[in-house]
Amino acid sequence: MEWLRENLGHSAGGLGLDPGDKILNFRRLSDAGSKQEAIAAVDLVHQAAAMIKGIQDRANQIETRAEDLVKRAIDKLHIAEARIQAAEIDRRAAEAGMSEACVRVEEAEKALQRAQSRIAAAEAQLTAAERRASAAEARAAEAEKAVRRIEEAIRTQILESGRRAPRRSAAA
Repeated sequence: MEWLRENLGHSAGGLGLDPGDKILNFRRLSDAGSKQEAIAAVDLVHQAAAMIKGIQDRANQIETRAEDLVKRAIDKLHIAEARIQAAEIDRRAAEAGMSEACVRVEEAEKALQRAQSRIAAAEAQLTAAERRASAAEARAAEAEKAVRRIEEAIRTQILESGRRAPRRSAAA
């Protein structure tokens, strides 16, 4: 309203504008007889209406842009939520895979420990068998030596008895 008063360029009372009323009294204007002032007032009203329409159009454009931005933000939010859910599913699957892998690793470690125990037992058995084989070889060597000594003693006995036998036959 103040803008309208300023742009009219006249006092409020001269145009039929009562400062207390905030209503433009067109009868006073026609009573004033100034056709140009009435045209100027109507022109200002048209300008004000055009400005208000421009402001409303701009507000509508801003509102439309804001709604579009909100819709895009909501769409992006939904996409982000979907990605988060997919990432959560992937994370859970990875955790399950890790758990399975840990179980397999533990099983493999236990199998390795059992294999190492069996290897150690087999090595102990091998060592014991090698000792028994060495002892058997030593006994076999001793037995062979004993057989040689017995053979030697038998030969010596046979040779000595062969030397004595012809003497007895000659003496008889």
